[in-house]
Amino acid sequence: MKNNDTTNCITALVIVILCMAFTPYVFMLLWNWLAPIFWSGAPILTFWQSFGIVILLGIIGSFFRNNNNN
Repeated sequence: MKNNDTTNCITALVIVILCMAFTPYVFMLLWNWLAPIFWSGAPILTFWQSFGIVILLGIIGSFFRNNNNN
């Protein structure tokens, strides 16, 4: 039983890490593809810049969530 719990924990950890890497990468690709089309002087983003923007948007978005715990 303990081995199954460890496997589930490791699997969940791997999925979280992959999602944390995949989301900024997709954001970076979309930005670098679409931003120059809409704004002629738009900068090209690196992975770490897009990672920071995704984190910042998550923090800002958390302020606008409806937290009614009735």
